[in-house]
Amino acid sequence: MKNKDIKSVPIHTQTQQKKLTLEEEAQVIQLIVFNLGDEEYGADINQVREIIRTGTITPIPDSPDFIKGVSNVRGEIPVIIDLKARFFLPAVKRDVEDRHIVITEQEKNIFGLLVDEVTEVLRIPQTDIKSAPELVTRIDREYVSGVITLENRLIIMLDLSKVLSSEELGRLTEFSQRHRSVVEERARREQEQQPAETSVEVSAKAEVEDADQKAAQPQPVQVEDE
Repeated sequence: MKNKDIKSVPIHTQTQQKKLTLEEEAQVIQLIVFNLGDEEYGADINQVREIIRTGTITPIPDSPDFIKGVSNVRGEIPVIIDLKARFFLPAVKRDVEDRHIVITEQEKNIFGLLVDEVTEVLRIPQTDIKSAPELVTRIDREYVSGVITLENRLIIMLDLSKVLSSEELGRLTEFSQRHRSVVEERARREQEQQPAETSVEVSAKAEVEDADQKAAQPQPVQVEDE
């Protein structure tokens, strides 16, 4: 049964505004384009099962920060991964009404990639995908399969099979858990370093509070006999 909280996202297909040769047409690929903060990313449509709007996500106790939880997508239970947290990208305020989830299957596992907004599907010749230059993005180049330039736009191609490999997710889980332990330990030490009240201060404080309580109580009125 279809979850009523999740709605399919209509995607508009777009082709670059240039005439393609027969050879280029045979090598045309389709890309899902989405935003993460102030950058545009793309993924081969063959690596994507569907796009949905963000619905109910159930948290997983003691999971890494980048794993938001699980969701029910028509009977399947994908693990939802926040791609911005996954790549340690800074949060950027955007006027986006709903976030989107890109559903993908990797190594027989279903994942949902939480992104800011899926904007379009592009049809482009594979020859238009160029190697990623140095420092083109804030994420590791290991996960970037290339870049595409469209007028004043730069679209960074992600290889989802590398982003979601079991080895990579295991490494990130361990890193995230270590990071969380460091944060919790730092908070504990800061709590311990806060000056504790001495017994004299506690006694004096109790006396003041007792005096305040007595002053606040109504005093009996004495009436003299005439």
